[in-house]
Amino acid sequence: MRKIRYAETVSVIVSICDDEKTEELDQYLTKKRLKNGLMFIGKGTAESDIADIFGFGLSDKAISAILVPDSKKDKIAKDLADFLGIEKDSYGLVMILDASSASTVVMDMLGISYR
Repeated sequence: MRKIRYAETVSVIVSICDDEKTEELDQYLTKKRLKNGLMFIGKGTAESDIADIFGFGLSDKAISAILVPDSKKDKIAKDLADFLGIEKDSYGLVMILDASSASTVVMDMLGISYR
């Protein structure tokens, strides 16, 4: 596996949205040059009460996890939430996870190193 070198620490932005937005989300991430992560489909991953709180119900979901520089994580997360319409008329979730505390072994498995 080719190792990716980052000049600064990175975070992981995870987004969850309705499955029908998968293609749009893929195109958006490509356009923004954020295709450095994973996208997968999920269904029925939480108890009904928890799913109801977040408005997820039982429909299929598109889930993406992308690596972003820490200096841009807030802007990218906000832009992604705006694109998905989470604060307007769509259900979903965008969250930032700190990746700097991941062990060297995990970072090696992901092919990530810092200069």
